[in-house]
Amino acid sequence: MNTKEHLLTCLAEECAEIQQAVSKALRFGLDDGYPGTETTNAQDIAREYVDLVAVVDLCREHGIIGQPGDSKAMYDAKRERVKKFMSYAKERGTLDG
Repeated sequence: MNTKEHLLTCLAEECAEIQQAVSKALRFGLDDGYPGTETTNAQDIAREYVDLVAVVDLCREHGIIGQPGDSKAMYDAKRERVKKFMSYAKERGTLDG
């Protein structure tokens, strides 16, 4: 395994860990936590996000991934897509509130 493969494996693992933390929060609540730990599911999600950002930065430093051209525009566009589909979900009756 070379550095690129190692970092990409780390990236995949961090994405999976965020996915797992979010699933726990959905199943048991944001304020709940894994028995025997002192952190909440919300804190676990935040920690895993920081871990992901760190690995993304390492991937950028090693030239594995680049910075998107206009990340601010991409960020804003993503927020708008999420809002659009939240509105659609409300119309369909699958999202409360």
